[in-house]
Amino acid sequence: MQEILEQLIELQKIDSKIASIEGVIKNTPSQIKAVQEKYEKAITGYDSIKAALDENKKTYLVLEADLNEKKSNLLNSQTKLSSVQNTKEYESVIRELDTLKKSVAEDEAKLKEMMNLDFKYESELSKMVELKESLEKELEDVSISKADEDKEMHDELAKLMQQRENYASKIKKSTYMKYERVRAHRHNIGIASVKDEVCNGCYMHIPPQLYVEVKKDLDVHTCPHCQRILYYIKQKQTEKTKKKN
Repeated sequence: MQEILEQLIELQKIDSKIASIEGVIKNTPSQIKAVQEKYEKAITGYDSIKAALDENKKTYLVLEADLNEKKSNLLNSQTKLSSVQNTKEYESVIRELDTLKKSVAEDEAKLKEMMNLDFKYESELSKMVELKESLEKELEDVSISKADEDKEMHDELAKLMQQRENYASKIKKSTYMKYERVRAHRHNIGIASVKDEVCNGCYMHIPPQLYVEVKKDLDVHTCPHCQRILYYIKQKQTEKTKKKN
């Protein structure tokens, strides 16, 4: 019976390794996806800033053309001032000049603000380009790294599956099926050690008589609480000797 339990223990170790590797492989797409999402967010940010910069430049050109026209009108009004015939005409030209000067000053202030905004957008755009390029490299690196890692994982998984098949083939079918049923419903753990009348699978106390039977190692016993197959780890002779001394 000890041999059967040892085979089950080894099988459980292999199953735990398999589950761990499968978990890593399953998680690979999400790791790549996380970088992909950051990259796509960077692209969206870049496009948004680029659109704002282009719109600002377009508006700047329109405003600049309008300002040049106003300056031309201002120059004409100033020329007209020297040829006025009477006070009424003079006052009219003066009002026109005041209005144009005020409008020109406002437009010049707006153009200055827009120019500063241009510098801000261009600075932000430069940073977004760097971020985008950095994330492109990160995405490429993580994809290559994960591809290599996945190959290693799949190779290791294939070896473990072969080892599993070898151990499983040596276990009595009814015992193996019992192990599989429990493992499927107990977080991939089908066998557990027992110590001091406590199952180390569910940490519940088992009946004293069952504990005695498990220690005898004459048959396959299961925990009455979690149904895992139980085994007892015997003390090594060296440990017994130490305690005697």
